[in-house]
Amino acid sequence: MPGRPSRDAQRASGRGPREGAAIGPLIAFAAAMARGRLAPARRALAAARRAGAGRVAAEETALMLMLHAGYPAALEGARVLLEEWPGRARRRREGGPADWKMRGERLCARVYGGAYAKLRSNVERLHPDLAAWMIEQGYGRVLTRSGLSGPARELIAVTVLAAGGWERQLVSHLLGARRLGAPPGAIRRACRAGARAAGPAAAAAAARAWRAAFGRDSAPRT
Repeated sequence: MPGRPSRDAQRASGRGPREGAAIGPLIAFAAAMARGRLAPARRALAAARRAGAGRVAAEETALMLMLHAGYPAALEGARVLLEEWPGRARRRREGGPADWKMRGERLCARVYGGAYAKLRSNVERLHPDLAAWMIEQGYGRVLTRSGLSGPARELIAVTVLAAGGWERQLVSHLLGARRLGAPPGAIRRACRAGARAAGPAAAAAAARAWRAAFGRDSAPRT
């Protein structure tokens, strides 16, 4: 079929043929775990299975919580996953720090576009070790893993940041999701899912972030 990615291309990108149908429930799982809401997280995992998600995609969603919600959320997310979807996760070949740095710089530049140099400078000014961790660990070691596509990972980042009320970072990842090719409607739904999982203050922050990223007349309904 012309224009359809090959299975090899899908595997290389981490995007399986059913990822589009499953990303909604995976986003719901991430939103619930970002707020420590276990019952909705369990329901979201069940919905992801019905939608045809692979267990690896659910594992990667839980691991991503570490970046934007912290180790407690990632640990509890992995625990909920093991209880609701039994299986054995396996170690991946990740390479070493030099590989992480190279991959991280490449991906971070794609996510931030023309703002990449400014981002590096700003984070270096905050703390040079934090800047190194961001590139090597965050972008190079976690976000370039297989199992989820780049657009799907950005949608999960948008969800978790919206749920946490992290307005400044949310603006960056709303734009990053668009730069990596996530559909506008999917970005809107991810932002809305995170905002709905949180309280009014986080929802207001998500609306401001959306306006900052895409314009005053395009704020999502939460």
